[in-house]
Amino acid sequence: MNSATKILIFDPSAKVSSDLEKGLSELGFHATADCEPDGPVDDLAELRPDVALLGPTLDWWDHQKCFQKLKIVDPAMPILVFMKADSTLEEISASIENALRLRKEFQIPPDFPIIIGQSRSVREVKRKIQSVADKDVTVLITGETGTGKELIARSIHWHSSRSKRPLVKISCGALPDDLLESEIFGFQRGAFTGAHRDKPGRLEMAHEGTLFIDEIGDLSLSLQVKFLQILEDNLFARLGGTEDTVVEARVVAATNKDLWQKVRLGEFRKDLFYRLNVFHIRASKLKDRPEDIPLLMHYFLTKNCYTLKRDFLDIPSEVTEHFQAYHWPGNIRELENVVRRAVALKDWGFAFEELRADRTQEEDAAAGEDQFEWGDGKIKEHMTQKGLSLRKITKDYVSEAEKQAILEVLEQTQWNRKKAAQMLGVSYKTLLSRIDEFNLKP
Repeated sequence: MNSATKILIFDPSAKVSSDLEKGLSELGFHATADCEPDGPVDDLAELRPDVALLGPTLDWWDHQKCFQKLKIVDPAMPILVFMKADSTLEEISASIENALRLRKEFQIPPDFPIIIGQSRSVREVKRKIQSVADKDVTVLITGETGTGKELIARSIHWHSSRSKRPLVKISCGALPDDLLESEIFGFQRGAFTGAHRDKPGRLEMAHEGTLFIDEIGDLSLSLQVKFLQILEDNLFARLGGTEDTVVEARVVAATNKDLWQKVRLGEFRKDLFYRLNVFHIRASKLKDRPEDIPLLMHYFLTKNCYTLKRDFLDIPSEVTEHFQAYHWPGNIRELENVVRRAVALKDWGFAFEELRADRTQEEDAAAGEDQFEWGDGKIKEHMTQKGLSLRKITKDYVSEAEKQAILEVLEQTQWNRKKAAQMLGVSYKTLLSRIDEFNLKP
């Protein structure tokens, strides 16, 4: 038994924690029970524990607080939960030894993914991850921006048999096609101007590991063809290369787009969609699981107090209620950013003002959508104009609707005109002409 192994014990019962501390110390562990669920995370970090034990008399909320703090200190730390008060010291000791062995054997990374939440939808996501992680099939993850799709992808990888191999990410929306292609496939020296050396692509880097294709809904049709070939044949060639290379990697793809809608519009290949959609996981919107918000708030608060070196900031009940009532268009990412700012400023007041302002803007925008309801007032306005004709009324209506649709898509894509043209199903030149015609500006 290694006496240097540090064991932290969490249990509100003085007798249970004292008995565990004494028994484990007699077995040769360095055990301590001087830990509280509400204690500062810095205190836990200073203890540098190897394993944590959560005792049988901890309630659910304290259990979650302990779990979160320990994972912030060390995401790879084994945390053993004992639900039975009659667990023997021999059983506990064996569990500790097994946990330490598994950690050493699997080399759990410091960024091991943690999915926070106990709602029905989160439990379903966790169940699906457990069921598919070791199946080595292609997985498609869908959901709005900020819902944790990458976290799900990483969790699938680290719970799979490929966890010792690399997890390589490709972001399809980050680069134009030519640069994206060279990033994915790599290139041979002399393939194009500036290619002074051979460069392996991300496909080669993912060999025997997991390839995470993020924002696959933004992939151009030409690159979709190449990805389909890779999925079917496991072969590819570098740009400028003459030989095919075998790549054996598990593919996990994610998108915030409706891929089936893009298939219907001819913007996404149906055969590639079926190849990707072998197993589907949907990440829920934060507004659809408000019961998880207090838990997420506590996690982000603890994490940011620790990383920003700030004193712990209490969460007033009215803040929690306000956050649970808010609709969170930016989902979990927006919540994390709000909590981070509150920690940095040591104040929750701005959150009310900022979120209320966001809601007012959205209500104004929603009200603006009613401009297409051409009722009697709009018709009468046209009736008073000279040169009245049904064709003119129709043209004005269509023009107004077209202008609003273009503006909304441009705002969705942060004024990326190329993406906007693809989403609207028009040529880039046509979109530029309409922007100029309607005098649209960011």
